[in-house]
Amino acid sequence: MSLKFFTAISRFSIAVGSLSGLATGVMMVVILIDVIGRAFFAAPLPLATEISIMLLIVKIFLGMAGAQATDSNFQVTIAVDLLNSRWRRIQRIFSLFISLIGMGIIAWLSITYAITSTERGEVSFGVYLWPVWPERIILAAGLALLIVQILSDLFATILHGSDKVKSNLPDHSGSL
Repeated sequence: MSLKFFTAISRFSIAVGSLSGLATGVMMVVILIDVIGRAFFAAPLPLATEISIMLLIVKIFLGMAGAQATDSNFQVTIAVDLLNSRWRRIQRIFSLFISLIGMGIIAWLSITYAITSTERGEVSFGVYLWPVWPERIILAAGLALLIVQILSDLFATILHGSDKVKSNLPDHSGSL
C-alpha cells in the first residue's frame, strides 16, 4: 500500500475531527441560550441538556481518530525517547497493536449496542422523550473510524515508518 493511501486516511480522520470541533461552538450557543432563558425569563431551553450531551458525544468520539492521526493524545515519552529508531519503531508497532485489540473490543461492543438501540428505537425518559439511538450510532461510528486510523497507523509504521506518514500531516502535538 502506498504512502498516499495512509496519508489520505489520516487526512480524512483529521477533517472529521476538525468538523467535530464545531460541536463545541454549537454546544456553547445551546448552553448560553439555556442560561439566558433561565436567568432572565424563567424559561429554560427545552432539551438543552440532551442536545448538549449529544454534541459532547459528537465532539469526543468523532475527534478521536483525528487525535490519533496527529499523535495529539497525551504521551509520556521519557523511556521511549531513550530508544534508538529501530526499537522506537518496534515499540510503536507493539503499542498500536495493543491499542487495536483494546479499542477493537470496545468498538465491536459499541456497534452491536448501537444496532440494538436503533432496532428498539431507544429513547430517554424525562419531561421530553429524546431518541438515544442516534447518539449510539455517532459513538460507534467514531470508534469505527478510530479503528481504521489505528490500522492505518499500524500498517504505515510497519511498511514505511511513522515519521514518513506524519511528516505529510499538520502538527497538532502541542510540544514546544
